[in-house]
Amino acid sequence: MKKILILLVLFAIVLSSIFSGCIQSGSGLLVLQITDAPGDLNITEALITISGIEVHLAAGGNNTTTAEWKMVVEESQTFDLIGIKNIKEFLGSKNLTAGVYTQIRLHIDEALITINGSQYDLEVPSESIKLVKGFMVNDGETTTLTLDFDVNESVHKTGSNKYIFQPTIIVIQE
Repeated sequence: MKKILILLVLFAIVLSSIFSGCIQSGSGLLVLQITDAPGDLNITEALITISGIEVHLAAGGNNTTTAEWKMVVEESQTFDLIGIKNIKEFLGSKNLTAGVYTQIRLHIDEALITINGSQYDLEVPSESIKLVKGFMVNDGETTTLTLDFDVNESVHKTGSNKYIFQPTIIVIQE
């Protein structure tokens, strides 16, 4: 157990050293978009209500000594993931501290799916979606990320007219 703890501390020190050269001071603009890849299922509507989006700022470097979550979007928005196939919809934007960000967290209030004309609740485990995808916000620059959902790969039938949403999402930095 003690060896594992020592290895974890060493790993954290190495990561901090690596990222400390990447961290900058100042701020940059983060723009978030959402889209859906085309698919073959007979899903005619996939409504998802996102009530908030946070990003995780890594610790280390000149501008911060502790990791922290930063709220980017604080208002509920509903998107039809089928309706935005090959279209980029604006999710939100915010000026953030320049630095390395390691994750994106989407808070989901509600998800509904329509298959063959019938609407069903779409269960989202833990009511949030975590995307572990690193990105950099540089001082004075705009960073644009597109969250590309694949509804057909994300929706799974678990029982009699019960569906679960295990999202397949690609984060694209433009």
